[in-house]
Amino acid sequence: MAAVEPNVGSARSCSRVLFAPPAPRPLRPDAAADLPRYRAWLASRAAALLTAPSVPVGPEIMVVVVVDRPDPDGLRQTLRSLDAQRSPRWRLSVTVLAGADSVLSGPLSDDLYALTPGVATVHTPGASIGEADAMAMALEEISCPACLFIEAGDVLDPGAIELLSAALVDADVAYGDEDILGADGLPCAPVLKPDWSPELFCTWRYTGKPVALRVAPIVAAGGIRALANGDWEHDLLLRVTERTQRVAHVAEVLCHGRPTSSATKDAASGPGVVRESGPEAVLTALARRGEPADVSPGPIAGTWRIRRRASTRSAVSVIVPFRDSTRLLRACVDSVQLTGGDDVDIQLVLVDNGSTEPETETLVEMLARRPGVVVRRDERPFNWAALNNSAVADASGDVLVFLNDDIEAHEAGWLSLLAAHARRQEVGAVGARLCYPTGAVQHAGIVVGLGGITGHVLAGLPGDEPGYLGMAVLTRDVSAVTGACLATRREVFERLGGFDESLRLDFNDVDYCLRARGRGYRIVFEAGAELVHHESPSRGTSGSVETALTFLSRWGEYLAAGDPFFNRHLSRIDFSAALDDEGNGR
Repeated sequence: MAAVEPNVGSARSCSRVLFAPPAPRPLRPDAAADLPRYRAWLASRAAALLTAPSVPVGPEIMVVVVVDRPDPDGLRQTLRSLDAQRSPRWRLSVTVLAGADSVLSGPLSDDLYALTPGVATVHTPGASIGEADAMAMALEEISCPACLFIEAGDVLDPGAIELLSAALVDADVAYGDEDILGADGLPCAPVLKPDWSPELFCTWRYTGKPVALRVAPIVAAGGIRALANGDWEHDLLLRVTERTQRVAHVAEVLCHGRPTSSATKDAASGPGVVRESGPEAVLTALARRGEPADVSPGPIAGTWRIRRRASTRSAVSVIVPFRDSTRLLRACVDSVQLTGGDDVDIQLVLVDNGSTEPETETLVEMLARRPGVVVRRDERPFNWAALNNSAVADASGDVLVFLNDDIEAHEAGWLSLLAAHARRQEVGAVGARLCYPTGAVQHAGIVVGLGGITGHVLAGLPGDEPGYLGMAVLTRDVSAVTGACLATRREVFERLGGFDESLRLDFNDVDYCLRARGRGYRIVFEAGAELVHHESPSRGTSGSVETALTFLSRWGEYLAAGDPFFNRHLSRIDFSAALDDEGNGR
């Protein structure tokens, strides 16, 4: 229920309308959990693509297939999907490993050699070599400007070559969406991916299949190499994308994979393709980039948890505006000081925005005597952006963390994780995973356009569920993070001129992140840093039509284009990552 805060003296000459935060709405089944809807949507998209306008003509693509098992039916499906391609701009290289030779006999051999003369090349190395070595051998003989690595049994959509080739006109790497054909032959486990997210890609090779690459960047990056304890495709793409940011995402389901023991996982609970491999690709990439970190198995099979470490101790100033609510403030301050981390020097800047209760005065006097705590009084009418901007004058840290007084930390090390990200030169802001006291997810990154203007994706998801494609538990790039816990480097803050004070209560955090992105910085959601958010019981939340219009006038084009880190075919109305009601996303 709305409550009006009365005027308190001349410094509070206008009223504020406060609203208790609503309970999260029940989430609909996501895109992977609602298979009848997904299959109907997929059929409608296939029909739409058949009548879609022509696309630019891109480079010819060599489709490289390594056959590592005697599965003639699977290879036959792949060949037939190639023969059905709308674009003729492809060639085929098939390498048959030892033990799979039987696929070259009988009717399948006729299918293979019946392809257009000169299109297909078959290699039989004979020696017992691995997939990575076979791919490397095939790469040496590629005459096309681009290549596409797939497995025997993969079925390409008829438009796959056409769309991937078109994407490579302005890119060095292009990937599409995918699913798996179940034992009944019906599509399941859809993986509707975000646009290029370097942070997520370090955590998980989410690009999956299909991925088309120009050959020149592969050669420049050192080619394909086998890893004793790692995924050769992940290693290759990490090296290639360190040299180019020209990575395109074709947001259409272009590949239907085969259900095998190494690639059968329900994407309703996370990534849809799992490979049995170690962390070597990620470890070598981090070492190559000079980024100290610990790597361990992630929360979902096939993913990794990366805990970055700053090379030197971080000086962090945590800025906490408050007004009364002594219980929340005490819990916030105590938890920050106890759980921040051993490798950070913490300064707390507490901003008293007109507290009136005697209990608050007593608590503040006690807190002010603690080492590393600064208390400032700011009587102006509540303006979140202005209060935080002004408080930076008392902050001594190179890393600034803007924190609500209703945040409470229960696990150690969260501040170290945020500070390590904030000190990376390419990162403009980083946010934490926030949960309600019940354990349900409150913040796992902000999607621009979700729920109208902006929204917290997966809000209300049970805390022990990973969410669609692991969005609630995997560290990844996002468009924005909430100001309830936002870390940024002082250098970035000063370059951006702080928060926009004309956005007094709403959207100032999103605006800050979008301005940072406009300057070339990335915004990171760090899933490993988890905090409890009581969500403004002392202040409530406030809405302003004027503020919303200001935000829309500035970022309307971004909203119209769609959030790059949320697949365009997912609903902007529902927070669950369900398919769009109209079947066409934005």
